[in-house]
Amino acid sequence: MPPLPEDVLAMQPNDDTLTIITPDCNRQISIKRANSGDDEMTYNEGKRGRLTIDNTVPCPLANFGCLSYVSSDELEEHYLSKIHQECLTKAITSYIKQLHAIPEKHTKRSDDDENISGLLDNLNILSEGVSCIVDDTVQLQQNMTEIRCNLLEQQKQIELLKGSVEESNQFIDATQINNNVLQMEIENMKQMMTDITNQSAHDGTCIWKITDVAQKIKDAISDRQTSIYSPPFYSSPTGYKMCMRLYLNGDGNARRTHLSLFFVLLRGDYDAILQWPFSYKITFCLYDQTDAQRHIIDSFRPDVKSNSFQRPRSSMNIASGIPKFCSLPIIQQDNNPYVRDDCMFIRCMVDFESTVKTMIPFICSINPGLPKNIQRMMCETEMERRKSAESTPQENLPNIDDSK
Repeated sequence: MPPLPEDVLAMQPNDDTLTIITPDCNRQISIKRANSGDDEMTYNEGKRGRLTIDNTVPCPLANFGCLSYVSSDELEEHYLSKIHQECLTKAITSYIKQLHAIPEKHTKRSDDDENISGLLDNLNILSEGVSCIVDDTVQLQQNMTEIRCNLLEQQKQIELLKGSVEESNQFIDATQINNNVLQMEIENMKQMMTDITNQSAHDGTCIWKITDVAQKIKDAISDRQTSIYSPPFYSSPTGYKMCMRLYLNGDGNARRTHLSLFFVLLRGDYDAILQWPFSYKITFCLYDQTDAQRHIIDSFRPDVKSNSFQRPRSSMNIASGIPKFCSLPIIQQDNNPYVRDDCMFIRCMVDFESTVKTMIPFICSINPGLPKNIQRMMCETEMERRKSAESTPQENLPNIDDSK
């Protein structure tokens, strides 16, 4: 077995003493464990005398640049450190060089030579493995450092994002509230405009134009929207507020067979000074949009005992009217005179003057484009004409002398 190199650790198997020979530094360090059983170590170093350090041990690779003294608690962690691994590689490499430098004394290889050769091969493999481990350890440490930095940066970004999300949520909530307020204001303004538009005629009459009839019929059949309301109208500037409600696929017993048309009393601004219950006759007219003018007309008188005609306590009363106003096939057939250009017109008239029933068709036939006063004048003229026609035959009868 070749001698150990001078710069390698020399360990003396004395009782309790480990001697480390350091030729380069020209000094000898003796380590002796006390017999007391505790962890106190006594170090003798050259001319410096005796130095006592509690709970520390020397690193065996101090000659190769490693730390001289390491706490026993940190010794295991120290062996895995980068500096110790590098010093270990240096020590192994130095030892391998020393072994290769030994001259061969015999021409024939003995068993010891073969053992040394195998040992050298194993040491070379071990050296390469240690070198790879050191490189991998360094790379892992670098990767761990980068990962920690990335994690810290991501945590900062997450905190910033959380703050941004909270601010965004607050902004969205505030925006939603503002949108809801604005939507309510828009709806109120639309209602006010509708009321103002319909307040131009305060005579208890409303002609309702219904557009997109085909789509509204489909919505009623599929129950997406079973009924629709007309704009409100008034009996006078300080009178009753009313509207119509239409079921294009029928309601109740008339469902899927008839068009149902109802009258609705709405809560108005002057209800406190009006007379209740509401007792005036109501007439509906579905306009024939051709020259034939075969309008569908029907009327009903309110049931004064019904809640539908009492003073409204909510926004509107329960609708009441004519469930079987018109047979559905009439308005669903192609080219029918009541639906043209996907539009239909329904008129509601509140009779405050007890108009003769026979006058209603004439009233519906008057051109609605004429001013109200002209329409009223035409109605009065027609009534006078009919009264005259009824009385003329009796007045023009010849006198008959019964004595002859």
